[in-house]
Amino acid sequence: MSLGAYISIGSAVTAFVSATLWVIADRARVSYDPKPNEDGFYPSGISDGDDDFIETLKKQGEWNRWAAYSAAIAAALQGISMLLQVIESS
Repeated sequence: MSLGAYISIGSAVTAFVSATLWVIADRARVSYDPKPNEDGFYPSGISDGDDDFIETLKKQGEWNRWAAYSAAIAAALQGISMLLQVIESS
């Protein structure tokens, strides 16, 4: 196989990784479990009764960040693969 083929395979793999990470980000949840601080007060929060809204957004943001990095790598590899095809055909 040529270098371009390996780069295309790498692009496809990282694209699948990115898609998987985005599904994980969508499904990520953090349970709402308020605990009093040392003074006995409960911290403020936003919840629907089951999930902690703010902490869920933080967790989803982390997964989204990794998915975006993976998508960027996939796009870069795809671009390199296309450039190699143009260079090889010249």
